[in-house]
Amino acid sequence: MAMIKKISRRTYLVSSASFLAVPALESFAGAEPREASKRMLFIGQGYGFTNKNFYPTQAGRFSEHGLPESMKPLLPHADDLCMVDRLNNLGWLGTHAGSDGFLRAGGAVSCDVLAGSYLSANARYQNLIVNTSVYGDGHGRYGLSWGINGDPIPGISSSLGTYQKLFGGDETKEAILQRIKEQRSVLDSVKTNGRFFATQLSSTDKNKLDEYLQSVRQIEQELEKEIAWIDVPRPNAPFPYLKPVTESKGDGPSGLDGIKDIKLVYDMIALAFQSGQTNVASFTLPNQAVLTSMGIDSHIHQLSHYNASKDLTEKSMQRDVVNMELLSYALSKLKATTDADGRSLFDTTLVAYGTNLNTGHSVQDVPFILAGGGMKRLRRGEYVRPNQRSVPLGNAWLTILQEMGVNVERFGHSTGTEASFLT
Repeated sequence: MAMIKKISRRTYLVSSASFLAVPALESFAGAEPREASKRMLFIGQGYGFTNKNFYPTQAGRFSEHGLPESMKPLLPHADDLCMVDRLNNLGWLGTHAGSDGFLRAGGAVSCDVLAGSYLSANARYQNLIVNTSVYGDGHGRYGLSWGINGDPIPGISSSLGTYQKLFGGDETKEAILQRIKEQRSVLDSVKTNGRFFATQLSSTDKNKLDEYLQSVRQIEQELEKEIAWIDVPRPNAPFPYLKPVTESKGDGPSGLDGIKDIKLVYDMIALAFQSGQTNVASFTLPNQAVLTSMGIDSHIHQLSHYNASKDLTEKSMQRDVVNMELLSYALSKLKATTDADGRSLFDTTLVAYGTNLNTGHSVQDVPFILAGGGMKRLRRGEYVRPNQRSVPLGNAWLTILQEMGVNVERFGHSTGTEASFLT
């Protein structure tokens, strides 16, 4: 019998156009298990949480103290998540720009973009960023993601754009190559002019020009990666795209069914992780669209002033419950989806869910929720209050990045690491 070359199931899936489970083929027999890829999903929720019924009253295990009423949708995952409190985004006063500084912590680059440069080095996309004007309410002008030099990254314009990015659009290989050729021509011109002007600039302006040219180089690297992947087909779409709209059929937040849209994006992020197209994704939630799909006609900003009336407080708590139901959906989706090596995505992913606000309009004691098996030393099943009254948010992100294998010594305004949520 001829010797059959041993190939990994992952290699077959990533290079093919199939998301479906591959049967037990002889070629896979005896293939050595691969080291699991680490993945990260960052989720930003604008306008914080309602003080009443959301925050645990004491630190410790959820199994002993229970979950607060508004967090109860997370009960199926209570032993798998950690809630961390008392984090301070030092110097950040952008109350109504809830997410602009959340993943930056006083620095230039956001931690999702930094993580993508490490964890998605061999993937089709460094990052999958879902962040649009529809999702922008409560997230400031720009959202979660920022480039190396502190430039905002607009991200994908819609759930439809996410669908097309992952499963392909109408652009042919020839059109892609022509587009890349034209972009490279522009970049070459920029670099040539940059070298000419550099001889006439002050040292301060030269530093600014160097930062600009670094951004140009980053674009070139993205184009090189696009060429490298051009002959690798995208996976077949496992479902047709149906726009999640309310009865009004509009295109803005008033016409978008936020609950359906969020579930659809979570489904597609899981598929992107499963197929190895990327290992890092970030998603800013469409706050107003969530309210619309709940039948609440209050504006999200009005709702953030929930202390003004009992009715607004009740609606705000209802919003918390729905957002936790959606987070529970995302975690369940990751648990139910296996990667190309048969491992649960949940076991190799760290999910970071948070907001730049605590409650109402307070920017102090910012919390976030961590879940997943990607961060091995995470204290799961606990509500953690660091011993220090107010921990720099940068310290928490620095710790998370290091635990996920990102080689970085400082992040944003970090003053060190934070071990309170580690075992």
